[in-house]
Amino acid sequence: MLTIHRLDPYDDAEFATFHAAYAEANDFERPYSDTWRPAEFMVAFRRDSPAEELYGLLAQEGDEVVGVAVIELPLADNVELADVCVYVRPEHRRRGVGTVLARQLATDLRQRGRTSWMSLVAGRRHGQPEGTLVPGEAFAARLGLTMRQWDVQRRLALPAAQDRLDALAAEAAPKHRDYRLVRWANKCPDDYVETYCRLKEAMVDEMPTGDLVMEAEVWDQARLRESEAHQAAQGRTRYIHAAVAPDGTIAGHTELVVPEHDPGVIYQWETLVLPTHRGHRLGLGLKVANLAWTQAEHPDRTSLRTWNAESNAPMIALNEAMGFEPVEYAGSWQGDIPA
Repeated sequence: MLTIHRLDPYDDAEFATFHAAYAEANDFERPYSDTWRPAEFMVAFRRDSPAEELYGLLAQEGDEVVGVAVIELPLADNVELADVCVYVRPEHRRRGVGTVLARQLATDLRQRGRTSWMSLVAGRRHGQPEGTLVPGEAFAARLGLTMRQWDVQRRLALPAAQDRLDALAAEAAPKHRDYRLVRWANKCPDDYVETYCRLKEAMVDEMPTGDLVMEAEVWDQARLRESEAHQAAQGRTRYIHAAVAPDGTIAGHTELVVPEHDPGVIYQWETLVLPTHRGHRLGLGLKVANLAWTQAEHPDRTSLRTWNAESNAPMIALNEAMGFEPVEYAGSWQGDIPA
């Protein structure tokens, strides 16, 4: 008999079983999966944040966990939305486990006032024919979600050649002489907090989101400091380069993350230049400077990973100039939560 219950993130044994099921499902037939390590996951589930809540469900047959669900609820904005993922162990797929988990999710989320759910669903690997439909996509479609944006994962072998980075930096520098490039690790300097929060608030409106329905996020000093502390607790070191405009405001930034528990890898997170400051090659200058800094600090890392919306031609061109190559695709799916 299949039963569903909520994860107790403070039960170490249950959490280990939960993570094992998630990792096995997420890694299956995906050489470029982005599975979180147990320590990162545990900190996220035990987080007490005013901005978001993370919780899990387990589907169990007897003593065996056959599937799990991960649910993220925004609390400060997008309060009608839920970000969900359903994972079923490979040997238990096509038996209705995912459907039962999804039905329980829908009931829970409706009771909490959520009306829309979205999910990032892994798609075909690079080199497979366009139109190749993987099981996760078919599952999302059966639940009534539709694919709203196509994302591409790209990888860059490290260390990147310094002469290539120097050449790209030299190409970009004359275009942004009026801007100062500043950098920090982990904690934003107090002097930049207010203007950095305004940049963070612009992310949803300015990044390509396809047909996704989302509202802008609300950022203030408390949210920024809580987020920074959370990333540090997960063992992640964040390297940020920002462009300061002549008026002292932050015009753009880029962020690389080095996870303590995921050896060999660096992750490219946000990159954004505000619209009024584009055309100065700030994106290129920031990304090249940040990569040169970060790989010098972590010469043991062998791979840099990034994701871009397929429609984001300027960022894709920039990444290709740096040497990134596509490896996997993923779709952002969204739909109404059934009553």
